[in-house]
Amino acid sequence: MRAYGSWDGPHEAHVHLVDDPAWAGATVDEVLDTVRGDENLAVVFLADRTTMRTRPHALLAVTTLTREECVDDEDYARLTAFGREFRTVPAGVHDIHANLGIGNLGFEEYAAWAHEDPEGIYRSS
Repeated sequence: MRAYGSWDGPHEAHVHLVDDPAWAGATVDEVLDTVRGDENLAVVFLADRTTMRTRPHALLAVTTLTREECVDDEDYARLTAFGREFRTVPAGVHDIHANLGIGNLGFEEYAAWAHEDPEGIYRSS
């Protein structure tokens, strides 16, 4: 299953849920290739095998940022310093999606917070 969304205004998030067995075993890159055309999409949340088999059922949050969207290699390295993905508890999805949508926080900040967690998970407060 994968879920992704785009931001359209101060209070409404447009989220698309996809629950299709055809995606079982798909790689992160395969999913990203499918959604690359959406310029408003900053993050994709994936419910993968790890999500389903381990508690707290943390979703994989993946940035859609590519090197081509950055000013230079240094900019890309800064924005992906903690990787292009991290895990988040389901309750963190709204927080991440909303703040990325309004530009209040960046993906790299959430990735850094997840990196600080002993289990590598962003836990919404």
